[in-house]
Amino acid sequence: MGFRLLKMSNPLNNMKKNIFFFLLMFNLLCFGQTEQNTTDFKKELVKNLTDSTKVTLHLKIANLYADNNAIDSANHYYNKALNLAKEIDCKPLIARTFYNTGLFYEDTNNYEKAIKNYIDATIHYEEIDNLTKVAQIYNYVAYCYTLLYVDDSAINYYLKSLTIHKKLNDEAGMAMNYLGFGDLFYTKGNYSHAKKYFKDAANIYEKIGDIDGVSICYTNYGNATAEDGNNTEGLEYYRKSIEIQKKLDDQYGIGVNYNNIGDSYLKLKEYDEALEYFFKALKIAKRLDEKSLTSIILMNISDVKIRESKYSNAIEYAKNSLKIAEEIGHLEYQASNLMHLSNAYEGLGNPYSANKYNKLYIKIKDSLIAIDKTSKVKLFQALNDLDKSQYTINDLSTRNEITTSKYESGRKYTYFLVGSMVLFGLFVIILIQQQASKRRAYDLLEYKNHQMAKMSNEIETQRDYLKQLNKTKDKFFSIIAHDLKNPFNSIKGFTELMIENSHEYDEEKRLKFLKIIKGSTSKASSLLNNLLIWANSQSGNLVFNPQEIELIQKVSNVISLLEIQAINKEITITNHVTKDIFVNADKNMLATILRNLISNAIKFTETKGVVQVSSFMHSDFVEISVKDNGIGINKEDLQNLFSIDVKNSSVGTANEQGSGLGLILCKEFVEKHGGKLWVESSVNNGTEFKFTMPIAV
Repeated sequence: MGFRLLKMSNPLNNMKKNIFFFLLMFNLLCFGQTEQNTTDFKKELVKNLTDSTKVTLHLKIANLYADNNAIDSANHYYNKALNLAKEIDCKPLIARTFYNTGLFYEDTNNYEKAIKNYIDATIHYEEIDNLTKVAQIYNYVAYCYTLLYVDDSAINYYLKSLTIHKKLNDEAGMAMNYLGFGDLFYTKGNYSHAKKYFKDAANIYEKIGDIDGVSICYTNYGNATAEDGNNTEGLEYYRKSIEIQKKLDDQYGIGVNYNNIGDSYLKLKEYDEALEYFFKALKIAKRLDEKSLTSIILMNISDVKIRESKYSNAIEYAKNSLKIAEEIGHLEYQASNLMHLSNAYEGLGNPYSANKYNKLYIKIKDSLIAIDKTSKVKLFQALNDLDKSQYTINDLSTRNEITTSKYESGRKYTYFLVGSMVLFGLFVIILIQQQASKRRAYDLLEYKNHQMAKMSNEIETQRDYLKQLNKTKDKFFSIIAHDLKNPFNSIKGFTELMIENSHEYDEEKRLKFLKIIKGSTSKASSLLNNLLIWANSQSGNLVFNPQEIELIQKVSNVISLLEIQAINKEITITNHVTKDIFVNADKNMLATILRNLISNAIKFTETKGVVQVSSFMHSDFVEISVKDNGIGINKEDLQNLFSIDVKNSSVGTANEQGSGLGLILCKEFVEKHGGKLWVESSVNNGTEFKFTMPIAV
């Protein structure tokens, strides 16, 4: 699955872009000027300056170091600026220092520290009554919380920011908050709500003539439309956005849209077009040194290469993307790259590496699921509580305006007329707000139902898993209670007979009893061996160690171990495995598979029958056959042959007993090698078990 990128209408992001282009040109023309500027500022500090000027100089030096990724130096000067500002108790400078430090930590992906400094900045901006700055910073805090997957806190701060922007009648700020809400709904998979908020934001930007904001809304609306299943319509919005961004020379925005267009073509299975746009986007991302964008594009290219079965290329792109994702701490990108690596190695026929990366993918995916589950309940409560408080604020504001209008009227008639008009207006507003409140409640209920359905699916999956575990447990106890008890009872009974009545039995009878005891011992030993192997397999303690094995030698070794069993029934075992075939397999697992299949063939073959082991070469695997001319298996038993919850053991031609566990082990071990096991049989005409193993290169 490909990834798309949302584009946020965050003034901080716009500022970052402007700073980047400025610094790029500046560095090209005047390489080395930054060091000179910091030196000049430091020289200024030794002069007899006012404390407020020193704070400003420290901030300028810190910002220069931050722009050049000198993190330790930047942090040192931010701290010095803050200490100086606190010494002179200058609230505007304290607020400004916290604000600049928050920007610095957000740029370096340290979102917890960024949030702390942002909130400290708002405390001081509130004291000097700079509400515009408070609302702006609340939006930054919300954005940082989304990157930390703390959705309930993100929506809290978006709503705080929106409340202030409405109070200040700041339409651009309101549009920015609507984009934040749309982003939250988009990440939760509720695309209809996301499109609604993106459209609200676009209407405001069109009204105030902000074409950059319009292009951002086009990009995000295109994402929600494409993820909702309409990739063709999504492409139209991406291209509309690019037209505006080319006029604004917004290279980052163009790169984002090129990636999103590539993802749409990926979904439409037009891989050449997808790669064309991904490489266009990659060129821009590398030029801008945008790590997050670079990571996601490399990940999408890896996805295309897997679909084209170019697995080596897919591995290269996925590993490069994973390295960047780990550097910036993005869990979703890491999980997707690990999944791509697992799929690519599986395609190359390397089950060991595929399994390794799949385990890492499951570990990160479980972390993301846990984070998502924890945040859902908090998110719903935050939406309910803050919607109520938002309604209360708006209602109180309207009542205050009505009261003010009444007191401004000097004449009774005018007072009566204005009061009537205000009451009528209030009535209309209440009706409108009631309708809006109902609509919000309906949308919220719809969103909750959507999330509950997802939770229900997760519960169903867990229930099926527990049911399978219960069946496995029942099988285990069944084997212990019945199949394992019988041979031990036989050994005990005949041993007691020989001890208590040895003087009554002749040599022939004692020999007969000893043969029965030996048969029961062999049966118990074989069953215990399979039982222990199966228990280790189920608990995950069985080590899988594939290596190069000569097939004919391994088959010969197993046949020699079972030769006495065949001789007792006068059965001939023939080895028709081709020489010089080497397979990539775990030697113990392969021996267990061959031992169980050949032993079963002997068990269900009549006296003087034939068991034949053969091999057939294919392009990248070998097919191994164990065929007998025994009693065969009926159709009903064939269907449940490999099912653990169905009793499928049968009595052999010489009354041999079994548990049915051996075939289940064979199937698990074959599939662990990336192969498959199947059976062809008809009653009285014999049975042929076939399985595949990867060829060693």
